Amino acid sequence: MKNQISEAQRWLRQAEHDLKVAERHVEERFFSDACFMAEQTSQKGLKAYLFFTGERFVFSHSVTKLAFDCAKKDRRFEAIVDSGRILDKYYIPTRYPDALALPSAPFEVYTESEAEEALKYAREILDLVRKEVVKK
Repeated sequence: MKNQISEAQRWLRQAEHDLKVAERHVEERFFSDACFMAEQTSQKGLKAYLFFTGERFVFSHSVTKLAFDCAKKDRRFEAIVDSGRILDKYYIPTRYPDALALPSAPFEVYTESEAEEALKYAREILDLVRKEVVKK
């Protein structure tokens, strides 16, 4: 279990770094990048929790699925499943022009309000994870 705790803490440190990057992107008005980094924050934070609870392999890249997996271990994670559904939309289209139905590049499409909402969800998820992973 000791290895799983250190692995969880490693993922949590990266999630915390990603949150700082997302916040910086909002300050710089790089909204598509902020949305993506908020998604990454959430994904890595949830993986940290799963490693903390003893999972050895976590392959999903879906915040929604990861939230469901966490909720199986702790019902408090049920509250962030809907946030995961929104954050999942920022995994690919925020980075690839061909993932958009518009003739625009991602950096031209995403808005400050979307970035702020994504950050809000990422902070909520990370706060929930921190309550468990930082305990030990």
